[in-house]
Amino acid sequence: MALANINELRSAIADYTTRSDLPLATLIAMAESKFASTIKHRLAEKFTDIAVAANSASFPLPADFQEGRSLKINHQPLTLASIDALNADPGDTDRYAIVGNTVRLQSRPAKDVTVSLTYYARVPGLTDAAPTNWLLSTFPDVYLYGVLIEYAIWAQDNDKQTLYASLLGVALGNVASDHARGSFSGSTLQSRRFA
Repeated sequence: MALANINELRSAIADYTTRSDLPLATLIAMAESKFASTIKHRLAEKFTDIAVAANSASFPLPADFQEGRSLKINHQPLTLASIDALNADPGDTDRYAIVGNTVRLQSRPAKDVTVSLTYYARVPGLTDAAPTNWLLSTFPDVYLYGVLIEYAIWAQDNDKQTLYASLLGVALGNVASDHARGSFSGSTLQSRRFA
């Protein structure tokens, strides 16, 4: 059974549960709330350039930001630091901190700069207007078992909850394995020492 969109997911849930009275929108939303912000996969990586005005020591993160991969100014990587280590004095910066949904730079740049951010984005929720996403297209079993766990909780069926949780664990393991293979396939990563 292919699950290419939210309607096919709804149909599959109805087939598995043999029920027509399910609060499907709620079950899907609950499943998404549990895994959408924790799943990390190379297909969720995004890149954006963010303009930072001179003398500004902070800028907002993208709304779908989950976890940072790389933050650079003028192709120079910045290092994540404690908020207490930042001083916000004018000058060049090589460190940053994340405070809530904002990036705080170590120093206020003397001129306008462009910050290059590579990050993992949250899994976008399914809707009728946006009926699919990379997770459903690539790993439909994660959605299927995640929603079936929510169904089992709703139906107060502990045996099915345990069964579907086990199946979801396997599916999430497959996501993690695919991420590792796809991100680091080929030759072994080596670090270089620069003089």
